[in-house]
Amino acid sequence: MVEESKTGWLTLIVVTLSVFIIVIDKTFLNVAISALIRDLNTNIQTIQYIIAIYSLIMASLMIIGGKIQNILGRKKTFLTGAFIYGVGTVIAAVSLNSAMLLLGWSILEGIGAALMMPATTSIISGSYFGERRAFALGIISSMASGAGSIGPLLGGFLTTYYTWRYAFALELVVIIIILLSSRVISPFPPTEEWSDFNISGAVFSASGLFILVMGVLLLNNPTNWNLVPYFIIAGIILLVIFYWNQKSRIKEGKSPLLDITLFNDRSFTFANIARLIMNFTIGGVLFVLPVFILFVLGADPLTTGISLIPMSLGIFTLSFTAGKVSTRISARYILSIGFLASMAGSIYLTLVFSPYTTILDMMPGILLLGVGMGIVFPHSANVVFSVARGDQQPDASGVLNTGINFGSALGTAVLGVILILGGFGSLTLNNGGYSSSSHVDLKDIPGKLGFGGSQSLMEINSGSLTADIKKINTMKDCFNVVTIILLLGLISSLLIPKPRKTSKTSTGGVTTHI
Repeated sequence: MVEESKTGWLTLIVVTLSVFIIVIDKTFLNVAISALIRDLNTNIQTIQYIIAIYSLIMASLMIIGGKIQNILGRKKTFLTGAFIYGVGTVIAAVSLNSAMLLLGWSILEGIGAALMMPATTSIISGSYFGERRAFALGIISSMASGAGSIGPLLGGFLTTYYTWRYAFALELVVIIIILLSSRVISPFPPTEEWSDFNISGAVFSASGLFILVMGVLLLNNPTNWNLVPYFIIAGIILLVIFYWNQKSRIKEGKSPLLDITLFNDRSFTFANIARLIMNFTIGGVLFVLPVFILFVLGADPLTTGISLIPMSLGIFTLSFTAGKVSTRISARYILSIGFLASMAGSIYLTLVFSPYTTILDMMPGILLLGVGMGIVFPHSANVVFSVARGDQQPDASGVLNTGINFGSALGTAVLGVILILGGFGSLTLNNGGYSSSSHVDLKDIPGKLGFGGSQSLMEINSGSLTADIKKINTMKDCFNVVTIILLLGLISSLLIPKPRKTSKTSTGGVTTHI
């Protein structure tokens, strides 16, 4: 057993900084879509690809990143990820075109995050014990929730008054602080050799997930539709091969990339499905809502970020209730309440979209979505970790984080396709959307949000009202899909077995990501 950290809470501070920037990184660019299109001379389809691929890279490599800890050691894996992430931030900050942003943000930062995230929980679990460990893991959860709240506001502010590039510059500063302070992290020794690494399993899992979501993204362009079935079928086949590959290695007594026996537990399986579905929702909603607010309602990025505050508040506030109610109410019922709340928000938004819609009109629905997410996120994670033995905690974390990022990527892909095929694909900054040349004054923001008679589509429309109504109907279609997906999440939560009379304890803890 590794001796408890002698550096007090410094280790916690250093690794928590990585969680903070990774979560912010997943949210701040969504409110800068119009600026990205302008600055990089690209289109909305390309930005959708870039956002989806960022989550997809993390999803594809999260299990691999968790396994590499055993070979390189936790600290070395964490610092390697931080260095790669830092290189990515530099390239992203100076991007001249969409290809540079894809390389720096989606690929390099995605790889760095996939190495850092699993190591973060492992370093904390190995550095603190007992109540100190529980406290440390709680701090990480709070930091993740807080970063999710700050991300859209930070991105909106910097994009409106300065440039989105500054957000990447701030991340680089944090990475430098992490690298310079890394001596406080205990040097966890490797426990396996490279010869133990399941290369074939890594290839099958990463390529299967990647190809599957890319198949959905290809729906953006009707000329690619003939390729879609091949991509989706190939992705599913590769994932099936991965499953049997892991099963075979376990039977032969070899080290698997992932302990698939975890899926023998229904609670583990359906809790992960519930979490994936809720992350599908947040990934998709955080793409389509900013597009509508930026391009159709003509709001600036800061106003767009402020409009998402109700969702962030719902997530942040409700995430703190996990410990208080989890011992009193069965997880299946808690998760069901969360899905019902988000379904109510989705249905509300479907009904509220009209030519007279303002941002203020949408806020109750956005809040309800966040309330549901705030309930499902921590409680689904608690179920996942409570059924895993101590030696299965790294694998449970890998599955959970893979589902989180795979769900986000899939949500961005699916709802983005509906959005683009429904008339948003031809959007430009000249058809009513926000332009950086417009003067933005803080005192004007309440009016833009809808306080005191904000402008609705009927009031700001400078183009074809018929085209705007088509976009409104497309938004309705998006949230109809969200409602159906959330219904599947509700069903999955009800399939979680009732708790056994004999309690099962587990070591480790839970980190809440969004």
